[in-house]
Amino acid sequence: MKLQVRQRPICAHTGELQRSTKDSAPRTAPFSLSVALSRTRTRTVSSGRSLAAGCGSAPPSKPWLSPPNILGRAHFCRRARFLLRSASTRATRVQVSDQVSSRPSPTSLPAMEARAGARPDWHLSLGIWVMIAALQHAEAGITCARCPWPVRLHQEELQLTEESLRSVQVEFRAEDDTLDEVAPQDATLGSGRDQGSGAASALLRAKRSGPELAEFGGADVGAPGERGPALDGHRAGRPDLRWSREDGGASNPLSSSTFALTGDSAHNHAVVYWSGRNSSVILILTKLFDFHMGSATESTLWRSTDYGTTYEKMNDKFGLKTVLSYLYICPSNKRKIMLLTDPEFESSILISTDEGASFQKYRLSFFVLSLLFHHTEEDWALAYSHDQKLYSSLDFGRKWQLIHEQVTPNRFYWSVAGLDKEPDLVHMEAHTPDGNVQYITCRAQMCTEANRNYPFPGFIDISSLIVQDDYIFIQVPTSGRATYYVSYRRDSFIEIKLPKYSLPKDLHIVSTDEKQVFAAVQEWNQNDTYNLYLSDTRGIFFTLAMENVKTTRGIGGNQMLDLYEVAGIKGMLVANKRQDSQVKTYITYNKGRDWRLLQAPPTDLDGNEIHCILPFCSLHLQLQMSENPYISGTISTKSSSPGIIVATGNIGAELSYNNVGMFVSSDAGNTWRQIFEEEHNIWFLDRGGALVAVKMPSVPTRHLWVSFDEGRQWSQHTFSSVPLFVDGVLVEAGADNQIMTFFGHFSHRSEWQLIKIDYRAIFSKKCTEEDYQTWHLHNQGEPCVMGQKQIYMKRRPGNHCMLGVDYSTVLSAESCICRAHDFECDYGYERRSDGNCRPSFWFNPFTVSRSCSQGQNFFNSTGYRKVVLNNCTKGVKEIYTARKQQCPNRPPRGLILTTKDGKLTANRGSNVTFLVHFDEGNSMQTNIQLDFGDGTAVSYSNLSWTEEGIKHGYKSAGIFRVTALAENTLGYDTTTLFLHVTCNGCLSAHERAE
Repeated sequence: MKLQVRQRPICAHTGELQRSTKDSAPRTAPFSLSVALSRTRTRTVSSGRSLAAGCGSAPPSKPWLSPPNILGRAHFCRRARFLLRSASTRATRVQVSDQVSSRPSPTSLPAMEARAGARPDWHLSLGIWVMIAALQHAEAGITCARCPWPVRLHQEELQLTEESLRSVQVEFRAEDDTLDEVAPQDATLGSGRDQGSGAASALLRAKRSGPELAEFGGADVGAPGERGPALDGHRAGRPDLRWSREDGGASNPLSSSTFALTGDSAHNHAVVYWSGRNSSVILILTKLFDFHMGSATESTLWRSTDYGTTYEKMNDKFGLKTVLSYLYICPSNKRKIMLLTDPEFESSILISTDEGASFQKYRLSFFVLSLLFHHTEEDWALAYSHDQKLYSSLDFGRKWQLIHEQVTPNRFYWSVAGLDKEPDLVHMEAHTPDGNVQYITCRAQMCTEANRNYPFPGFIDISSLIVQDDYIFIQVPTSGRATYYVSYRRDSFIEIKLPKYSLPKDLHIVSTDEKQVFAAVQEWNQNDTYNLYLSDTRGIFFTLAMENVKTTRGIGGNQMLDLYEVAGIKGMLVANKRQDSQVKTYITYNKGRDWRLLQAPPTDLDGNEIHCILPFCSLHLQLQMSENPYISGTISTKSSSPGIIVATGNIGAELSYNNVGMFVSSDAGNTWRQIFEEEHNIWFLDRGGALVAVKMPSVPTRHLWVSFDEGRQWSQHTFSSVPLFVDGVLVEAGADNQIMTFFGHFSHRSEWQLIKIDYRAIFSKKCTEEDYQTWHLHNQGEPCVMGQKQIYMKRRPGNHCMLGVDYSTVLSAESCICRAHDFECDYGYERRSDGNCRPSFWFNPFTVSRSCSQGQNFFNSTGYRKVVLNNCTKGVKEIYTARKQQCPNRPPRGLILTTKDGKLTANRGSNVTFLVHFDEGNSMQTNIQLDFGDGTAVSYSNLSWTEEGIKHGYKSAGIFRVTALAENTLGYDTTTLFLHVTCNGCLSAHERAE
């Protein structure tokens, strides 16, 4: 059992990218194809067009897409007839219906089966119909009857070459009023000769009988010599494709540039860094990682000084044969960089103080596994080696000094400002020679045995030390129930109090950054769920906030809790809870005191009403955080745009990973809208004033979508002439520039492609006072959230203005009168059906803490405690707040006697430290007597004298009975332990007789 930390991942500008390995699986349409062909040869054509047609009771929901993103969704009507005709008078008839009919003769379709991938059941998509229509002598008729709605189709790539094909004429004839007539258009394909001007590539528009209008930019095919390097000669034109749900008006194009990391096509990992703080430098470390060897075999360092327009290879700065393994940036001075070499080749460290313009190389006597920089001192660093040794450097890696050996991996920490007295103090978990584990502190360059401190008396469990914010956590080895201890602001360690019935087999610290501890506890009878607990300010007393929170296993095998803290609004959390066999999404606005389901959107993307009634049906969200810092994850929020939540989810009775869509809330989760039918990565531009969306990385894309009205309308922009597998996007790294960088590859064997996009052209001006509006945070109409009425300022939806650097979101915050919902049940109490907090079956409310002494005061709980960081005042505050009372005098109970190191053996002549404490009683008015069993005894007037332990040395070997007695005027308690004292250099009685 290990005490572990599981914080919400923090997006940093340094992280690893790994190429996607496979595309998403195609979907099969639920209808079949019956074909008969004669004298027909299949061709592959790149016409710059792909067709997705539909009709039905509701208007189609998709714009037409350019290759290779073909056919995401189509709607079919009761009866429609589409006619696709070639220029030839000779034709082949194709009939399609929703009923299985005759299959084509195998001999009539040799080429069709070879090129189109024909299958016995002929479940094919509209892409195949378009391919048939593009053939010479082809005529296709399509009939729909009682087709299920909606129908999901294949996502296929339709690539046609220009050979033996000069033009394609397309005519739609529909017997349904919902599809407006579209005039025939010609798409002329270039060959070696000039077939026409740009006007020949006609602009194709499709009118929709609904709020949507799709507009298509012509594809600039051009001559073979002018075409791009991929997609069989296809090159997209520079005019951007724009799509809006209300109008198709053109907008300013994006300015982009592409740079290929030539020679790195085999490299499968990349580490990217961009400080963004008034710096134009971007560093990229690519490497070929051999999974069999477990190390990198090749590497290249690239550097850009113009925000990613161009890159320079830096390998010659430190040696062409040097293989680099990782890149580290000093957090307090981002111009300082450390590069580690791969230990399979050499053990060196490369240092730069000018953002990678030059490097100094230093040989090391150890292999570095990880580095940890100091929070404020830019030259201080800790290095952990492969043989579990911890080193420190105070000159940015030029010289290293050993701190301690046998240190547990990832269990070492720098001091915390304002809590630790020495800034160079190091907290670590280390093994003793006999295999036990201790919590040790010492100064980085003065860690001799004499200078080491042991803040916790006794041994701890391995991998249990956590130093985080105001808290230090450890786990103590016990037989049976796990015991956890916490130190608040460096006070003495106190045992964490979970409910008596809790039998944890695992505990994770989720967060500690809001003067409270969130802990996820897995009980003895749980496998893939955890219970969420919240503590008081000191982190001692924990109360249950939610049971059975779902977990998701990450790529590295770690369990990730399905709990998300919404940025910008304190106290707001979203969690997935397992109920029976279903998982449902809940939201809270008061740190887990109250939870409720999410109300589903009233309509879908097409405006059709959604009949989803709580609690039987609701919106459910996927809450996985991306392990790649350059992929947005399934849910996104930003502190600079409070109230906006974008997430992947589904509507229904439970959470599902099928038939998902993208949803957005503009009012902090009170209402929701659907924005996409497919999964997208979504980022916030311009400090959250705009949204940018890109399809999931498993599908190559040339487009991104931008919204200025919180997802109501989206304009489509082309950022690449060739579809790109997007491995990551770096957005808004700079404070004063409007640049984002796409990282990816055109194919799984191509070089890394870096596309720099300057998006300032999509903004019309800088925002002025008239461009903002106020927004009142609320919880289903309740204006008081966490004891405050909070008013935020944000840009009016639809305004294409740019937020200023000094943009502030919070306009005002007014405290509310305290009410019952501002208080949660205190430790030992639980909420009953009437809403009141009553003592739990295991809790005796008259039990007073053992630290309470006669003459002192304690706080007698009313059963309630104020939600941490709740800002309400007056009202019921005095009624629910614990009352200060005088400590009663009681006899000592629960007396415990232990040795400081937890051992029951000692060497003759060495000092043994005994520890005494009791659970109940007046510690200040209780006498403590300790008999060491060798004729020596000591007595203390109160327990405070024994806090540091009682030391005693034994002059002879043997087994000694040590007895402790605690006594006051109301009673006494006693306890005993047996200590075995040995003498390694002494002769036994038999040996002395000889």
